[in-house]
Amino acid sequence: MKRILWLTLFSFSFLLLSGQKFGINGKVFDSEKKAVENATIYLIKQKDSSLINYISTNKEGNFLLKTNEVKEPSILKIETTKSIPYAKVFDVINSSIDLGKIELKKIQITDIEEVKITAYPIKIKNDTIEFDASAIKVRPNSNIEELLKNINGVEIDKNGKITAYGKDVDQIMIDGKPFFDKAGKIALQNIPAEIIKNIQFTTTKTKEEEFIGKNPKSENTTINFNTDINKNNGFLSRLTVGYGSDERYEGNGFLSYFKDKRKISVILSSNNINSVGDSGDDGKTLRSSQSGNRMQGIQKSTTIGINYNDNLTKEIDLDALGIIHKNTNLQTSSKISRTTFLPDYSLKTNSDNQGASSSEQYNFNSSVKLIPDSLSTVYFSPILTHSEIKSTNLTESLTFRDNQLLNKSQYAGNQNQKSSSFTPNIHYFRRFGRKGRHLYLTLNTSISENKSENIANSQTFFFDNGNEDLSKRDLRNQLSKIKAQNNNYSFNAKYSEPISDSININFSLNYNSINIFNERIVNDFNMVTNQYSDYNLALSNSSDENNNQLSPQVTFELNKQKFNIWASTDMNFTTLKYHSYFNGQYYDLQRNFTLPGYNVGLQYKLSKTSKLNIYNSASFTIPSSQSLIPYLDESNPLITYKGNPNLKNSWSNSTSFYFNNFSLPKNINYHASFSFIYSNNDTANFSYYDDSGKQFVTYTNISGNKSANIGSGFNKTFKWNAQKLTVGSKANLSYTYNRGFINGQMYIGNSYVFTPGINLIYDKKDFLNIKSSYNLNYSFSNYKNYSIQSIKNTYQTFRIELTNYFLKTNLIVENDFEYNTSSNIAPGFKRDFYFLNSSIGCTFYKKQFTARIRVYDVLNQNQSVRRIISPSYIEDRDELILKRYVMFSLTMKLNKFAGKKK
Repeated sequence: MKRILWLTLFSFSFLLLSGQKFGINGKVFDSEKKAVENATIYLIKQKDSSLINYISTNKEGNFLLKTNEVKEPSILKIETTKSIPYAKVFDVINSSIDLGKIELKKIQITDIEEVKITAYPIKIKNDTIEFDASAIKVRPNSNIEELLKNINGVEIDKNGKITAYGKDVDQIMIDGKPFFDKAGKIALQNIPAEIIKNIQFTTTKTKEEEFIGKNPKSENTTINFNTDINKNNGFLSRLTVGYGSDERYEGNGFLSYFKDKRKISVILSSNNINSVGDSGDDGKTLRSSQSGNRMQGIQKSTTIGINYNDNLTKEIDLDALGIIHKNTNLQTSSKISRTTFLPDYSLKTNSDNQGASSSEQYNFNSSVKLIPDSLSTVYFSPILTHSEIKSTNLTESLTFRDNQLLNKSQYAGNQNQKSSSFTPNIHYFRRFGRKGRHLYLTLNTSISENKSENIANSQTFFFDNGNEDLSKRDLRNQLSKIKAQNNNYSFNAKYSEPISDSININFSLNYNSINIFNERIVNDFNMVTNQYSDYNLALSNSSDENNNQLSPQVTFELNKQKFNIWASTDMNFTTLKYHSYFNGQYYDLQRNFTLPGYNVGLQYKLSKTSKLNIYNSASFTIPSSQSLIPYLDESNPLITYKGNPNLKNSWSNSTSFYFNNFSLPKNINYHASFSFIYSNNDTANFSYYDDSGKQFVTYTNISGNKSANIGSGFNKTFKWNAQKLTVGSKANLSYTYNRGFINGQMYIGNSYVFTPGINLIYDKKDFLNIKSSYNLNYSFSNYKNYSIQSIKNTYQTFRIELTNYFLKTNLIVENDFEYNTSSNIAPGFKRDFYFLNSSIGCTFYKKQFTARIRVYDVLNQNQSVRRIISPSYIEDRDELILKRYVMFSLTMKLNKFAGKKK
């Protein structure tokens, strides 16, 4: 096996590093006879402008561009900022060429340093990867999420989480500004793909890094969609209405007005087909339970929202002003089978759950940038949310040991909940006379309150040898009133002092105050008064927590053109005060902590298109106050909790490596990553079960847990004539070593998860588009001190999306197919299923209208079956999911850009 891996790696490296036969060399000067560094030289074919190779000049202005023999006309271009581009045509290239000295004439144009490749779909700008949106084939009426799904190296999982080239995406921007919010869910589902000019992937910056323009240190990615400047003046509108079988319906509208920097957008949506992100289907027919738009249950939702961006003056920039109101009604149903592994035996719990909820939500997001003078910047971003939720739940469960019933329970609950939060955040930045010297202040505040009333009626019965133990019967009919308030105030001051042009030292001080109040009042139902009037002392409680933290930090930074290095160390001084009443007893906790931490990192640019990042950090975490207080929490009839005041602070160390490269001439990009986390004194559950299957949980510390993850991805695009084929592959291997306690004994678990995958995208212009993928998830776990020694499971998914275009793309036929199978599912759960969606659409009247009929779940096999494997149990879930329906819809688009209808 090792020989095969080494041979594969050697072959891969040989293909990438194979050299060219000939070279074109020269020396570039500007109009002042000075050598030009970082000028971009690229060689393209004359007939279609496809890239052959490119390179940059060094400090002396010299370059050597290598190439194989070129038997057709080609063009060598040289571009740099503030200079007129240079071009030279070659009929053939069959030998090395010396161009000698090349002078570039000066022009009055200011641009940022970038790798410019005319008629090429990818550009590299320092830390930014930019894709030309027009080169990405998506279905008509698609949104910008579909653009992401067609970029190899970008993945959207079943929960909507986005990763780009192995890094998590935590921000979505439109023209550098948030659209309703930074998470970007509404933008992804509502902004039409047709108005996007390019898509940029860059490392996420903090506000300080954004204001200063310094290199970001984050391990996450931000995606920015830039709209076409030719479509930046005017308006666009899209309205879709649809109705189908089983009274399924959808209606959504999007209206946006653009004028230079001013953008006003309105969204309207209402449907009962589980459309997420406040949008209709928008060209996506694939919505199975395993797809990126997975949703359990059947949901009705109505959404109204407005977003406003504008540069009001030179001093005031309104980044975002978003208001959104949403109503939802959700019906859920699930069947769950859980097997809990104990050292000597196993427990099996089967449960059926029914639920319904209705919610009303209001969200207000805004952010404004103030520039009072050339040296100062103020950023203010208040967020206000309010929600009201009403829900009902019905649950029945049975627990067995070796097919012998231990307990059964029934639960019926009704809950009304109101939540509000206000988060006004302020950032202040001030530059001083010397470059690199600045002051940065932040004030982050979060004020939230949650109130709920819950009527719970439960019956729990315990059995011994098949006979009920009446002494353990637990019957409850209670009204619980819960109030939770959380106020968090954080102030940070940072001063940066330059030691030289490339070295800075930062001094910062952070103060954080957390105040948490919780109250739970429980009243039992009184049969005489017919009211919930009997105060339940055992289940009622209240607590008040104050947590004050003071953290000084020193950071050293070295920033060079090829690499950046930083190292910081901090000391966290924490004072924790906790007061509470449980079951009529007063508990008091006061502790002081002094906790050190550090963070180091290296970012190295191997070339303009490849980089290596290395990070290492370590920190302490104090246990939660609830896990420290030794009170009994018996709110759950089947689980009793008790705190442990002797818990220690946990410590963890994290190390990660990340490498990526874009070989633009060969249409190849690949990335690799590795991470390792080691921890001591983790807070873990120490639990045991009695003979009736009831669980008792307290907490203890465990050291030595660790996890490792290695991942990689490779993508290559082939082009010929009017056809394009993109091949992508990925592989991820994770390992977890976990110690824990089950039934009073320590167990050791070793878990491995291997997830390879491959995807293909084939496109024949205006005729056929095929997207296919195969993904494998293989998990294996072995245990010590368990009733079982190992667990294995293999989950496979195959998908294919087929789009045919006819009558000059006015007629579109779409077919989406998916197959899922799992090797190890509990009896009563289906192991595999087929899922097929089909649709046909016709565009008419200058492509402003599209009539469409689609059949969702043609085979009527859609289901949501999944297996969860944890160190102490495996769980199979089968949940309610949307089934087959037929939908007729009509979409109308009336767009006008720069005075012309589109």
